[in-house]
Amino acid sequence: MRKARSAWFLAAAAALTATVLLSSCLTLAQSMDLLATRSLDQGLLTDYQAAMLKRAAAAAVEAENRLSPEDDYYVGRAVAASIFQSYPPYDRPELNAYLNKLGQGLALYSIRPEIYSGYRFFALDSPEVNAFATPGGHILVTRGLVSLARDEDELAAVLAHEIAHVALGHGLASVHGARFARIASEYALNAGLSEGGEAALFTSTFGDAIADLAKILIVSGYSQTFEFQADWEAYLVLKASGRDTEALSRLIARIPSKESTGASGAAGFALTHPAPATRLEAIGASVKEAKGQELFGRVLPSTKVAEAASGVRGGPDQEADAARAKALRFEAMRVYF
Repeated sequence: MRKARSAWFLAAAAALTATVLLSSCLTLAQSMDLLATRSLDQGLLTDYQAAMLKRAAAAAVEAENRLSPEDDYYVGRAVAASIFQSYPPYDRPELNAYLNKLGQGLALYSIRPEIYSGYRFFALDSPEVNAFATPGGHILVTRGLVSLARDEDELAAVLAHEIAHVALGHGLASVHGARFARIASEYALNAGLSEGGEAALFTSTFGDAIADLAKILIVSGYSQTFEFQADWEAYLVLKASGRDTEALSRLIARIPSKESTGASGAAGFALTHPAPATRLEAIGASVKEAKGQELFGRVLPSTKVAEAASGVRGGPDQEADAARAKALRFEAMRVYF
């Protein structure tokens, strides 16, 4: 009876800890420490067993830290290939070239302007409003989402949000969280935390990482916390690059949601992102909190780099020239939406 109760409690504790990990800023090690502490408090673990849990978490973190930028790229490339099976590439070279020029310029203002092999942008042949960002900088945007944008700054907001997911490392962090939830539960149920439990069970994090991340991106999306972080980073990128920061809010307000489509008709962003009203509220709160800070702490590229990215060389009519250039570029691409 006690063994069954212990297994039940450990499974429940693992699930609860995993939920905390996926919805908060707790690290894997902190979450595992929480699981060990709660189990100890209930008398379900010995001091040795609790130490094993913490040691396993430390081993998993160490394994994660050994990943190189090149590892990120190859995982991301494989994830992108998996996504292409459900969302085929959109065969419009002109549109893809435009997305890449726009995206490369925005990436210069992110917190990770340089990554292994660089950022890569692709359009997907789907009317669904959706986008995906994989580790290593593969950013995939459906023509449905592209067509939702009414001007170049709104399209820039889309790309800036996806760039933010890459720059903030949300891809593999999501895999770690999802796999931790399963591994912790399986370990509690099957091994029963017996003396001498193997820490290696926790370090097999990347065996199914590619399939896991593809499923997360397509089915459930990033966590609400990650989406809020990406919105704020996108706001900072738009502001630092001299684009209209309100474009982000305008676009979010028009994105389909569960409330607007109904649960049965929800797809894409409506399923994988927080409600637009919640996102707008979070952005507003962040803007209010950051008021008075010089560019909200964003460090800008050099003037020459910024000019090369924007295609504007300065002069008395710089703003008017830039506005006309953006409008002309965007209108030229609309035929492909």
